[in-house]
Order: sequence, then C-alpha cells, then structure tokens
Amino acid sequence: METGNNLQSTIGTKDPKVKKRSPWAACFFTLLCPGLGHFYCGEVKRGFVLFLVYTIYTTTFLALIKFLPGYAITYFAIFTCIPLGTYILIEAIIIAINKKQYVLQFFNNPKYYIAIIATSIYYAGPVEDIFHPEFFGTPSGSMMNTIIPGDKFLTNDFAYGIRNPFTGKYFLLFHHPKQGDIVNFVYHGMPDEAPPKEKTNYMKRILGLPGDSLIIKRGFAYINGKVFEPPITSILTGKIKYEPDYADRMIFPKGFKWNPDYYGPLNIPKEGASVTFDTTNIVLWKRIIEDEGNKLEIKKSRIFINDIEKYSYTFKNNYYFMIGDYWYNSLDSRYWGFVKEDDIVSKITMIVFSWDKEIPISDLNRRINSIRWERIGKMIE
Repeated sequence: METGNNLQSTIGTKDPKVKKRSPWAACFFTLLCPGLGHFYCGEVKRGFVLFLVYTIYTTTFLALIKFLPGYAITYFAIFTCIPLGTYILIEAIIIAINKKQYVLQFFNNPKYYIAIIATSIYYAGPVEDIFHPEFFGTPSGSMMNTIIPGDKFLTNDFAYGIRNPFTGKYFLLFHHPKQGDIVNFVYHGMPDEAPPKEKTNYMKRILGLPGDSLIIKRGFAYINGKVFEPPITSILTGKIKYEPDYADRMIFPKGFKWNPDYYGPLNIPKEGASVTFDTTNIVLWKRIIEDEGNKLEIKKSRIFINDIEKYSYTFKNNYYFMIGDYWYNSLDSRYWGFVKEDDIVSKITMIVFSWDKEIPISDLNRRINSIRWERIGKMIE
C-alpha cells in the first residue's frame, strides 16, 4: 500500500511514463560498461560503485599479467575477475526482471548513456595504455629458436622503469637493462637512410651494455674480453661464412673491413663517457652525435660540431648493442648500430600462444591442429 502511495505521489500530475525494464537491455548495457545496466534500472549509486570495483580489479589483473607466471594469472582471472563480472551482469538482469513498474527518470535518455560510455572510455583509455599487456607476434626467424614464427608473447613495460607518455623517455628508472635480456625497442632505420615514416619496433637480445668493449672473432662475441655464451635455444651453425678483413657493404659502419663473423673492436657509448675521433672513424659516432641534438659537418678533412672544430665528444645517453639468436638471419646492431636506452620499450616475458602461421587461415582445421601447446605459458629467457 505504501509502495503504491509512493508511486502515486511520484507520478503526480505530470503523469510520468511507467515502463518495465528489459533484462536484455540491462544485459547489453552491462556488457558495454559494467554498472551501466544498474544505471538503466535506476540503481545509479550501486552501478557506480560496482563500476569502480570492477575497474580496480581488472586494472590489477592487467598489471599482474606483466609480472606473474601463467598459472597465477589464470587463477586470478578464474577466481576474481570473471566471477565479479558475472555477478554484476546477473544482478543487473535480476533487477530489471523485478522492476515491474519503473518510473522513467530524467537520465533514462540515450544521450546520457552515450555520455557515460564515452566518458568511461576516455578515462579508462590512459589507464589501460599503462597497464594493458601488449601482445606481439614474431614477424621473422631472427630469434630462432628462443622465439619462433607464430609465437604470440607478452611484454613487461615496467621491467626497467616508468616512461613519460609524452616524451617516451624514462623519468623513473628501476634498473638498467641487462645483458641477455630480450627487449622490444624502437628501430630508427639504417644509418644512411631516413627514419621510417611510421614507428617500427624490433625485438632482439642485448649483447653489449653501455661502456662495454665488443669484438667478434670467428663468429664468437667477446664482451670485455670474455666470450658471450649464447642461449641453448639459439641457432649457431658452428661454421663461419666470412673471412677476416672482408668488408661486408651492409655492415655498420660502412667503409670498415668488418663482417658478421669478424666485427670490431668498438666501445659501446655510455652516458658521460667521451670518445675521440677523426675523419677515418667519425662514421661510428656520427648518427649518435646528430641524434643527441648536434649539427655535425665535415669540411676538407676537418670536423665541426655546432660550428666548432672538435675531435672528441661526450655522450648524453646510454646505448646498447643488439643481436639476434639466429646469427645469420638477423638484422641487428651489426647492420644499423646502437640502440638508445630510452628507445627500449619493454622486456619480452612470456609466450601466451603459438601456432604455425604459415598455414593459411582458410585451412582452419590444420591451423588449429598446429597449436604448439608446449610453448604456451613458457617464460622467455
């Protein structure tokens, strides 16, 4: 009786519209934005609270994906995120079913639903960009057999620090990348070519760190005088293809008698370290000097940096030397030089899926049967 009186007093003289709530609509709105189904049914406060709780849980889940092993991620999803989302969905449907006589509110208007969805996307977008795991595929065989074509893997954007989303530079560095890490980085093209019009990312293993001395002899890399032990998953033929003093015209820097099997010696640039040069070896450092905001000119065998004749330079950034695990099938630092620390975007962490991508998708049955179950969930070392 009291409910009827409240409804009658609410209706008043304006005769507002009374309309049942559709469970299908409540389900649809909840799937679009958790909590929006409650909003549709008039439960605004509860819908908002559930939206916040769900957002916090899913954000935590996305962040944990970057750090936890596969089984922990699975448990977290099964026992938290999925049940929570299901609960919100079912509750919205039940509320809609029970709303036999619902007085339409001013916010039950399409423009408000559109505004809520747009706002949630606008504010959730930057958060998702920070925490959402990036899925990458292997475009080539340069990292065989550590990572093979058809692998899909995750990257840890917080492995080394937090980057400024506007400049792309690290403003908080936890620790520097380590030798042996497989990283995703921005590739700026060959030294004598214009940078790619679109951002290009490469994936390689770190061979040399800032300040290291590097030399390659007979296909073996020596860092600071010690031989680099390649991972057991790498592909090394055991037979060299090139002889000493053979100048591979594709090798960085051009004009040196270096090749993939005989390379160096050279020192990898380190922030604060200085290097001396002349016209015979300036090509090693020319790109770095220019990329660090300087004008470099060579006039009649004389070198000018910012219009001042100079034959030494102090580096402003740390740089790394990258290598592919498939020695003779890798376009790496031997061909295009050094990678700046700020260009290292993330560390490759885990394979989440793998199948034979060479099988055409039209042959779906064969493609599904080619799934490499033993590689799924494998941590990348």
